[in-house]
Amino acid sequence: MNTGQMLMVLGALMLLSLVALSVNSMLVSKTSTMLETEADLNAVSLAQSMLDEILSTSYDVATATGTKVYDSTAFTAAGSLGPNGTESGNVPLPEPPDTAVPYKSMKYYNDVDDYNGYKRIAFASSMGPFSIIDTVYYVLESDPGQKSATQTFYKKVVVTVRHRNMYPSSVPY
Repeated sequence: MNTGQMLMVLGALMLLSLVALSVNSMLVSKTSTMLETEADLNAVSLAQSMLDEILSTSYDVATATGTKVYDSTAFTAAGSLGPNGTESGNVPLPEPPDTAVPYKSMKYYNDVDDYNGYKRIAFASSMGPFSIIDTVYYVLESDPGQKSATQTFYKKVVVTVRHRNMYPSSVPY
Protein backbone atom coordinates (compact mmCIF):
# COMPACT_ATOMS: atom_id res chain seq x y z
CA MET A 1 0.00 0.00 0.00
CA ASN A 2 1.22 3.43 -0.82
CA THR A 3 0.81 6.62 1.20
CA GLY A 4 -2.32 7.74 -0.68
CA GLN A 5 -4.15 4.51 0.07
CA MET A 6 -3.07 4.65 3.70
CA LEU A 7 -4.45 8.19 4.07
CA MET A 8 -7.74 7.07 2.52
CA VAL A 9 -7.97 4.13 4.96
CA LEU A 10 -7.25 6.46 7.91
CA GLY A 11 -9.87 8.92 6.63
CA ALA A 12 -12.43 6.13 6.29
CA LEU A 13 -11.67 4.91 9.83
CA MET A 14 -12.02 8.45 11.15
CA LEU A 15 -15.35 8.88 9.34
CA LEU A 16 -16.57 5.52 10.70
CA SER A 17 -15.57 6.58 14.23
CA LEU A 18 -17.54 9.84 13.91
CA VAL A 19 -20.62 7.98 12.66
CA ALA A 20 -20.35 5.44 15.50
CA LEU A 21 -20.05 8.23 18.08
CA SER A 22 -23.09 10.03 16.63
CA VAL A 23 -25.20 6.87 16.66
CA ASN A 24 -24.09 6.06 20.22
CA SER A 25 -24.90 9.61 21.38
CA MET A 26 -28.35 9.40 19.79
CA LEU A 27 -29.07 6.04 21.45
CA VAL A 28 -28.00 7.33 24.88
CA SER A 29 -30.15 10.44 24.45
CA LYS A 30 -33.22 8.41 23.43
CA THR A 31 -32.73 5.96 26.31
CA SER A 32 -32.39 8.81 28.78
CA THR A 33 -35.56 10.48 27.49
CA MET A 34 -37.43 7.17 27.60
CA LEU A 35 -36.40 6.51 31.22
CA GLU A 36 -37.32 10.04 32.30
CA THR A 37 -40.74 9.65 30.67
CA GLU A 38 -41.26 6.28 32.35
CA ALA A 39 -40.34 7.75 35.75
CA ASP A 40 -42.72 10.67 35.19
CA LEU A 41 -45.57 8.36 34.20
CA ASN A 42 -44.95 6.13 37.21
CA ALA A 43 -44.91 9.16 39.51
CA VAL A 44 -48.16 10.53 38.07
CA SER A 45 -49.80 7.12 38.35
CA LEU A 46 -48.72 6.70 41.97
CA ALA A 47 -49.88 10.23 42.86
CA GLN A 48 -53.26 9.65 41.20
CA SER A 49 -53.69 6.34 43.05
CA MET A 50 -52.88 8.09 46.33
CA LEU A 51 -55.38 10.88 45.58
CA ASP A 52 -58.06 8.33 44.64
CA GLU A 53 -57.49 6.54 47.94
CA ILE A 54 -57.64 9.77 49.95
CA LEU A 55 -60.73 11.08 48.19
CA SER A 56 -62.60 7.82 48.74
CA THR A 57 -62.72 8.61 52.48
CA SER A 58 -64.96 11.03 54.38
CA TYR A 59 -64.17 14.73 54.47
CA ASP A 60 -63.63 14.81 58.23
CA VAL A 61 -64.05 12.59 61.28
CA ALA A 62 -67.18 14.64 62.06
CA THR A 63 -68.75 13.48 58.76
CA ALA A 64 -67.40 9.90 58.80
CA THR A 65 -70.63 8.55 60.31
CA GLY A 66 -72.82 10.36 57.78
CA THR A 67 -73.56 13.31 60.05
CA LYS A 68 -74.18 16.58 58.23
CA VAL A 69 -72.09 19.49 59.44
CA TYR A 70 -73.27 23.06 58.90
CA ASP A 71 -70.62 24.85 60.96
CA SER A 72 -66.97 24.48 59.96
CA THR A 73 -65.84 24.80 63.59
CA ALA A 74 -67.15 21.25 64.13
CA PHE A 75 -64.33 19.92 61.92
CA THR A 76 -60.92 18.81 63.18
CA ALA A 77 -58.83 21.77 64.31
CA ALA A 78 -56.27 22.98 61.77
CA GLY A 79 -53.40 22.16 64.13
CA SER A 80 -54.68 18.62 64.73
CA LEU A 81 -54.86 17.37 61.14
CA GLY A 82 -53.44 13.87 60.81
CA PRO A 83 -54.32 10.48 62.22
CA ASN A 84 -55.88 10.51 65.66
CA GLY A 85 -54.68 8.33 68.55
CA THR A 86 -56.36 5.11 67.43
CA GLU A 87 -55.17 5.43 63.83
CA SER A 88 -51.56 6.51 64.23
CA GLY A 89 -50.44 3.35 66.02
CA ASN A 90 -51.74 1.07 63.29
CA VAL A 91 -49.98 2.48 60.23
CA PRO A 92 -46.18 2.64 60.37
CA LEU A 93 -44.52 5.60 58.65
CA PRO A 94 -43.20 5.16 56.02
CA GLU A 95 -45.32 2.17 55.21
CA PRO A 96 -43.63 -0.55 53.14
CA PRO A 97 -45.75 -2.39 50.58
CA ASP A 98 -47.39 -5.65 51.55
CA THR A 99 -48.08 -8.05 48.71
CA ALA A 100 -50.81 -9.96 50.57
CA VAL A 101 -52.89 -7.02 51.84
CA PRO A 102 -53.49 -3.52 50.45
CA TYR A 103 -51.84 -0.62 52.22
CA LYS A 104 -52.90 -0.43 55.87
CA SER A 105 -53.94 3.19 55.43
CA MET A 106 -56.95 1.97 53.45
CA LYS A 107 -58.04 -0.06 56.44
CA TYR A 108 -57.35 2.36 59.29
CA TYR A 109 -57.79 5.86 57.85
CA ASN A 110 -61.41 6.98 57.55
CA ASP A 111 -61.16 10.67 56.63
CA VAL A 112 -59.09 13.00 54.45
CA ASP A 113 -57.07 14.70 57.18
CA ASP A 114 -55.77 11.36 58.51
CA TYR A 115 -53.39 11.43 55.55
CA ASN A 116 -51.64 14.61 56.69
CA GLY A 117 -47.98 13.67 57.12
CA TYR A 118 -48.56 10.17 55.73
CA LYS A 119 -45.55 8.61 53.98
CA ARG A 120 -45.52 5.57 51.77
CA ILE A 121 -42.88 3.76 49.78
CA ALA A 122 -44.20 2.30 46.53
CA PHE A 123 -42.20 0.07 44.23
CA ALA A 124 -42.38 0.21 40.46
CA SER A 125 -41.13 -2.95 38.82
CA SER A 126 -38.63 -1.25 36.54
CA MET A 127 -37.81 1.91 38.53
CA GLY A 128 -37.52 0.75 42.13
CA PRO A 129 -38.83 2.65 45.16
CA PHE A 130 -40.81 5.89 44.98
CA SER A 131 -41.43 7.97 48.09
CA ILE A 132 -44.97 9.37 48.47
CA ILE A 133 -45.66 12.10 51.02
CA ASP A 134 -49.12 13.57 51.69
CA THR A 135 -49.93 16.96 53.11
CA VAL A 136 -53.46 18.09 54.01
CA TYR A 137 -54.44 21.56 55.20
CA TYR A 138 -57.42 23.91 55.26
CA VAL A 139 -57.56 26.68 52.65
CA LEU A 140 -59.52 29.90 52.54
CA GLU A 141 -62.89 29.64 50.83
CA SER A 142 -62.27 32.93 49.01
CA ASP A 143 -58.73 31.94 47.91
CA PRO A 144 -58.07 28.17 47.66
CA GLY A 145 -54.38 28.86 47.07
CA GLN A 146 -53.89 30.25 50.58
CA LYS A 147 -53.67 28.24 53.79
CA SER A 148 -56.19 28.86 56.55
CA ALA A 149 -55.30 28.77 60.23
CA THR A 150 -58.88 27.79 61.12
CA GLN A 151 -61.33 25.15 59.94
CA THR A 152 -63.12 25.76 56.64
CA PHE A 153 -65.24 23.70 54.29
CA TYR A 154 -62.20 23.37 52.01
CA LYS A 155 -59.12 21.18 52.45
CA LYS A 156 -56.21 21.00 50.07
CA VAL A 157 -54.45 17.67 49.52
CA VAL A 158 -50.88 17.81 48.20
CA VAL A 159 -49.30 14.52 47.14
CA THR A 160 -45.53 14.66 46.56
CA VAL A 161 -43.87 11.77 44.73
CA ARG A 162 -40.08 11.51 44.70
CA HIS A 163 -37.59 9.12 43.19
CA ARG A 164 -33.85 9.22 43.61
CA ASN A 165 -33.34 9.46 39.83
CA MET A 166 -35.92 12.14 39.16
CA TYR A 167 -35.22 15.84 39.01
CA PRO A 168 -34.49 18.07 40.85
CA SER A 169 -31.44 16.20 42.08
CA SER A 170 -31.02 18.62 45.00
CA VAL A 171 -34.15 17.22 46.70
CA PRO A 172 -33.15 14.51 49.20
CA TYR A 173 -34.78 11.12 48.71
